[in-house]
Amino acid sequence: SDPIVNEEAKNDPDDLMVGGPRPGKPTTIAVISPALSSQYHVQFVEGAVEEGESYGWKMTSLAGDRETNFSAQVDLVESAVRKGVDAMTICAINDKAIAGAIEKANEKEIPVFIHNSLTELEGVEIQGYTGFNQRAAGRVCGEYAVKALTEKNGEATGTIYIITGIPGFHSNERVAGFREVVDKVPGIEIVGSGPGNWERLGGMNLAQTALKSNPRVDLIFAVSDAMAQGAAQAVQEAAKETLTLGLDGNPDTLQDIKNGVVTASLAVFPKEMGRIAIQNMKKFLDGEPIEKRNETPLTMIDRSNVDEYLN
Repeated sequence: SDPIVNEEAKNDPDDLMVGGPRPGKPTTIAVISPALSSQYHVQFVEGAVEEGESYGWKMTSLAGDRETNFSAQVDLVESAVRKGVDAMTICAINDKAIAGAIEKANEKEIPVFIHNSLTELEGVEIQGYTGFNQRAAGRVCGEYAVKALTEKNGEATGTIYIITGIPGFHSNERVAGFREVVDKVPGIEIVGSGPGNWERLGGMNLAQTALKSNPRVDLIFAVSDAMAQGAAQAVQEAAKETLTLGLDGNPDTLQDIKNGVVTASLAVFPKEMGRIAIQNMKKFLDGEPIEKRNETPLTMIDRSNVDEYLN
């Protein structure tokens, strides 16, 4: 049977008043994702569920229909609070939108953790953060872009188009880190950017437009793999030599890199992140001291090293 359950908790209302594990009942944990349209979130959930089930915990995966749907995510957090889960970890689409729902969890004393971000949420109580440094990730992508353009053009020159997510912390930080590096290189010009909404189709549509409206685009940087894959598809269809750079290191993207479709992706190891997030949660629930911020690793993957990471 599928290890990820999503059903009403069968507890007495009295048991739902206060968070934390209850004697004689399995510990129930909610893993809340923006959506499961990206392999990134699927991989995180797999790692988290496997780790939690190894402790005998009952793991519930909750996800919205689209990564742009703020209100669905708020509803999922509120629903988990009503069901009386023992703890939850959330990848917030938007920090401000989710704050009210987290306040309700705080009121019920349900421990809340955040994954895929290390930035403090203001005005709410969060027990721990697990994720990579989003701005540093953008900088690593910027450094790779400069190197790749230098190899392609014989010097550090060329044009770049940026595909963002939806405006918000994750997208903004990645782009800011990327530009910190690229804007310092006089021969490299950013010719435009637009939001691909974290979706493959969004990335493809933007790339098609960018390739038509610019005489030359040397490299497209998309702040997620799904959008980079869409961009790579547009590049192939237009028969261009444009390089495509993504961020996630999802298994299907690694296959695309091996096949020469996508140029490179910054791997952030979501499955491992899922395990680490739940290990940290277990320590907290067991009353052990934990690090408030757990920073996870980053590795740039292209054709030179992809075989090491393809399972």
